[in-house]
Amino acid sequence: MNAKLEEQKKGTNQETLNFELSISTKPNVVKYSITGIVSLVGKPDDIKKKLEVNPKTKIPQLLFTIYQHVFNSIYMLSASLNTPYPPPDLLHPMAEKIQILSGAAQSQPPPEKTEAPPTAAPAPAAAAPAGGEAATKAS
Repeated sequence: MNAKLEEQKKGTNQETLNFELSISTKPNVVKYSITGIVSLVGKPDDIKKKLEVNPKTKIPQLLFTIYQHVFNSIYMLSASLNTPYPPPDLLHPMAEKIQILSGAAQSQPPPEKTEAPPTAAPAPAAAAPAGGEAATKAS
């Protein structure tokens, strides 16, 4: 994937950039080229955050947002053309994917533990519905 962000206009509470993305599929059957304009409107600090480069990926945060929106269009286009589409997580390095998966695996056992005590202690009838309501609100 090749990407280009180019500043066009900059104001106090607004910044306009041109973007250009070139994405090839694997196997190398199709190359999608997308160009467009992004306008950021808001507080200068918020705009600065969107333009900051993620230290792990070395990619500006704005590019993640652009790719999320562009991917939907590419997916529909590839379905119409019966061609491969690029992966939705193209911009995420493998290390982040592993961290996300390992974090999800670690978070699975605690819900099992919290489910077991309410079934083991059905005596306090007033406490059981309150716990059920809290669990519903948390989910």
